[in-house]
Amino acid sequence: MTTWAARVRRSWAEFVGPEATRTNNILTLAAGVAGLFSPARVARRKGAGPGATAFVSMLGVDLVGGAYVNNTKACARWYERPGRGAKHHLRFAALHIHPAAIAYLDSNVERPPNAVRWALAHYTYMMLSTWAIRNMPEHRRSLGVTLTAGGLLLDRALGPSEVAPWFAWTYYPKLLLGHAATALWRERDLDTE
Repeated sequence: MTTWAARVRRSWAEFVGPEATRTNNILTLAAGVAGLFSPARVARRKGAGPGATAFVSMLGVDLVGGAYVNNTKACARWYERPGRGAKHHLRFAALHIHPAAIAYLDSNVERPPNAVRWALAHYTYMMLSTWAIRNMPEHRRSLGVTLTAGGLLLDRALGPSEVAPWFAWTYYPKLLLGHAATALWRERDLDTE
């Protein structure tokens, strides 16, 4: 195997988890492809221009693919391995400033002037929820499910994005149900020793 191919394989394993099955890999790629095309179609219908549509596609790949892969056993075990703690999960969550990008794109279509409030509400809720889940590990599963549902209710209360109405339905399952909480998996499923 060439050095380049070995690097790609290692990077992929570190992304999806080294224990990912062939099915996990195929479904992760399929979810990413769905995220590439479906959100773009919705954005175009909502009046987004070519640049915004391409950007929404990239967000779609990350969020739709991530909502699937972050909830797999292989990924959960990888990100819950020894040496990975709350600071790693909070750092990962902090990088997901997607609400700001979505609000900006919405402001160029039809989003009312509360776009900043919308973005701050989603981002703050996600960060506080991640903090709560990681600081109460004995309740991670129930918190993961409850706080994911709360994020969906928040989106409903604020009003969904114009160009990405699917946003909350991928953002919260990826980051809270999956990455922060690994809520679908019991402790014995996560034991890597």
